Amino acid sequence: MAFQEKQVEADGFSIRYWEAGQGRPVVMLDRTGYRGTLLHDALAEQYRVICLELPGTGDSPANAVSKSVGDLAATIAKAADAITTERYTLIGTSFGAHVALWQAIQSPDQVEALILVSSTAIHPQEVPVGASAKDIHKLMFAHPENAEKQAPLPAEIFAKESELVGRLTSGDHDAEVEARLGDIHCPTLAVFGQEDRLVSHEAPRVYREKIPNCNIALVYDAGHCIVGDRPEALRNTVLDYAEHWETFIVGHQTGVINP
Repeated sequence: MAFQEKQVEADGFSIRYWEAGQGRPVVMLDRTGYRGTLLHDALAEQYRVICLELPGTGDSPANAVSKSVGDLAATIAKAADAITTERYTLIGTSFGAHVALWQAIQSPDQVEALILVSSTAIHPQEVPVGASAKDIHKLMFAHPENAEKQAPLPAEIFAKESELVGRLTSGDHDAEVEARLGDIHCPTLAVFGQEDRLVSHEAPRVYREKIPNCNIALVYDAGHCIVGDRPEALRNTVLDYAEHWETFIVGHQTGVINP
């Protein structure tokens, strides 16, 4: 399904977003370069999908305005509110999942369900000093052949995004967001690749224990870029939760997604 590019104004930013489909809204905060995936197309067949470009990422201008991840999340919440007045399922990937966590905490009336994919908020792994876009790209996949199917970020975009994320997070564990995970009361699913080299294997336990209604899905044979290593598994897992989250009354469940 074809996504249409649009723009919305929020906090002085002109924010690009891509929209397709009809029905209950799903707002997505994606990693740059991974918006036109199998997951996006499948979601757009059932929902109104809105993919927002975080200010300071992708082709947007450098962002020197946002002072924290929570600040950036507040901007995104305003942008989403300008696009839809309905409550929505919020899906964040990698750093986008870090932003999504803060959005769910700060704007609980907007978010009816939360899906975190490879979130870097809790216990991120230390990245080698001076790592290039190609170096990080290789670390994102469990299998080199899958990394070769995707292009690394262009150097200028990688540098811009690295500056933003480094300034807002210092590449560290977000102790403040961990302390507030108990404030997230919407149904939550956290998905991680079992071979993720950018997030500690301790992270899923923290989400499961501290978010009141949180389920964990561990995708077998997948790295940080689950959509690159196991696209069908990620699609099926997210679609199932997006459709049935109302029935996930009891949290703290962990499942392994095998081939």
